[in-house]
Amino acid sequence: MNGLILSALVLPLLTAALLMLFRRSLDVRTTRWIALGGAIITLLLSLAIAAEYQNVLDHRAGVTASNDPAVFNGPVQPKIQFSYQWLTFGSQGTHAEPIRVEFLFGLDGISVALILLTAVLTISCVLISWESIQERAPEFYTCLLLLQSGLIGVFCSFDLLLFYVFFEFTLLPLFFLVGIWGGPQRRYAAVKLFLYTLAGGLVTLVGLVGLVMHAAKGGLNNPFSIPSLAAWLVQHPMELSLQVTLFLALAAGFLVKVPVFPFHTWLPLAHTEAPTAGSVLLAGVLLKLGTYGFLRLCLPMFPEACQTTGFPLIATLSVIGIIYGSLCALSQRDIKKLVAYSSVAHMGFCMLGMFALNTEGLTGGILQMINHGLSTGALFLLVGMVYDRYHTRKLDDLGGLASRLPLITVSMVFIAMASIGLPGLNGFVSEMLALIGMFKRHPLYAALGATGVVLGAWYTLTMVQQAFFGELKEPRGLHGPIHDMSWREFTALAPLAALCLWIGLFPQSICDLIEPDVRVLVTTLNGGPGTQSTAEASLPVVPGAERPDYVAQSIRD
Repeated sequence: MNGLILSALVLPLLTAALLMLFRRSLDVRTTRWIALGGAIITLLLSLAIAAEYQNVLDHRAGVTASNDPAVFNGPVQPKIQFSYQWLTFGSQGTHAEPIRVEFLFGLDGISVALILLTAVLTISCVLISWESIQERAPEFYTCLLLLQSGLIGVFCSFDLLLFYVFFEFTLLPLFFLVGIWGGPQRRYAAVKLFLYTLAGGLVTLVGLVGLVMHAAKGGLNNPFSIPSLAAWLVQHPMELSLQVTLFLALAAGFLVKVPVFPFHTWLPLAHTEAPTAGSVLLAGVLLKLGTYGFLRLCLPMFPEACQTTGFPLIATLSVIGIIYGSLCALSQRDIKKLVAYSSVAHMGFCMLGMFALNTEGLTGGILQMINHGLSTGALFLLVGMVYDRYHTRKLDDLGGLASRLPLITVSMVFIAMASIGLPGLNGFVSEMLALIGMFKRHPLYAALGATGVVLGAWYTLTMVQQAFFGELKEPRGLHGPIHDMSWREFTALAPLAALCLWIGLFPQSICDLIEPDVRVLVTTLNGGPGTQSTAEASLPVVPGAERPDYVAQSIRD
């Protein structure tokens, strides 16, 4: 497993290095195939990681937490981990132990799901850029692969230093993707994206430094290790005022990255100006770094602050974001900007569910992270296909495209239904669980958030009706015939559509993957060790064994 994790992390880096090293001698066709080969192998490695992770869960059958280190017995403890001690400093020659800095990588169910999502979307990004990227192709695919490696690094990092380095590193390749291969305002969009996220990240860094200093002062000799730090904080809880201060500092960067209202203003422009591949990865995975940061750091380490400050603050901002983002999307005449504002609304559901701070809400929030990546990523692929043919995204210039592009139209209708939460498709389960969780916590927030479902159907179906149905309307000055979806484009889109259907019909497959981590988060948030939920959370999880289907039970409730 150690080799699989390192290979999935390093292979995109090696492929990117190969492209840059031989960029002057490679033609565009060869460059594409090398990038595609690297992405496919990374996907295979990710599937192998998921299979091996399932074996670890299977090994937990009949084993108690006291005699098997693979069984989870503490907050944010990865089921699979390995580390390399990099640096020790301080307290040499004294009774106190020196502080250790480790390269600690690991996996849990949440990170496995997000690594798979990253690998699938990267292949789609390579395929959708096959014809549209002609200039500086090696550099383009290098940035794409570097971005993939950085994302995998974030999801595997269980060390604060590694987490922050990978978290900020992902900004660099995205900056170049938008700034070099974007639209007319690409430089302004790239600079705005960079400044917003960097400013938030620096505040987060201050919070991380404060957290490490507090733990080191309290006697923890490996305060950079997220599992050790979280377990230590359970035994040595901070004062509420310090918890709130550090929570707000860490949340600053994560709120910008999600983005949550009012820190969202960089997102619509970045989406509009980015190339299709950049928009797909930005919406599909990069926005999830913010929610992942809350799951990995804020919720388990500052449980009281999440209850007293995080819930009212984040729930209020999420509801505002859902309604505001939906109304902004409803007023757009640019399809890509419409989808961009829809991301603000959909990520609001994710945060709303997470900060319900209960099992249903957290499960719905994590599912929404996956489902938004699939459906919104697919929407950006389809918008890119339309733009490649007509060189416009304006609703005023398009109409009745179903008669010219029937396959693209069928795909757009299907993905639109997934995005608005049609029962039987992926969006329904995650939004329903998020709202159920929030309803149990605060019915008013749930009722206000539910208006986003209605508004989402309104702006999405209006866009589909205006662009694809009715009288045929095409931009003037078209040159050459307009072709329907190609096999390459179908290959890029088909896996995302299939996963939207699969998760809609069998959501328990993802719920089983993340259930142990959700249970422990809820345990920590509800009081930690010694409570009734702690004993329940420490029970071994046996995939395939009979247990309540809490998704179905929540919907029945």
